[in-house]
Amino acid sequence: MKTSDLLKGMRKAAGLSQEELAARAGTSQPTLAVYEAGRAEPRLATLERLAAAADFDLSVEARPKVRRGALPIAAAAEDVALLLRGKGDGPAWRRLLDFVDDFRGSPVPGKRWLVEDSPGSCGDRRFDGAMAALVELLCTEADLGYPPWTDEPERFAEPWWFVSGLTGFEAMALRDSPIAFARHGVFVNEGAFDRV
Repeated sequence: MKTSDLLKGMRKAAGLSQEELAARAGTSQPTLAVYEAGRAEPRLATLERLAAAADFDLSVEARPKVRRGALPIAAAAEDVALLLRGKGDGPAWRRLLDFVDDFRGSPVPGKRWLVEDSPGSCGDRRFDGAMAALVELLCTEADLGYPPWTDEPERFAEPWWFVSGLTGFEAMALRDSPIAFARHGVFVNEGAFDRV
């Protein structure tokens, strides 16, 4: 949310005019008008004072930077569950590939944030195992320890899942699968996570 929208919203929720809020906060109405128009940004101390004058508490949250639009694996799991119910395996697998791009495109603090919270089950043991395997693989690539939730018993595909589903490719998938995937009972072919 823009600071200008936040200020306007707080002021209107408090039922105050610009003049009234400015007077309560010890600033001028023209200065408040400039902030609300988005032509200048108030300092944090000024924003806190304006919020308090409108009877709001202001809290600031620092979140690690991630690739634009990136969502944590827990949100990706929700997307996968919806896709599995509505569109099937292919779109659900592509959602996991999008997560790969998001993870690889994020700085280290963002990478940790993307994988720290345990995702809920997507309702399909194959994909629950694939998500855990994928997070292990990505964390290993980034030289990060992978989160403990990846070792939960429900994060292993039973029976084994050969993602391609093509007869005759099982031997290659057994050979090519990264260790994290083989450990979780999910077998992919070489280049499964390469995006051009």
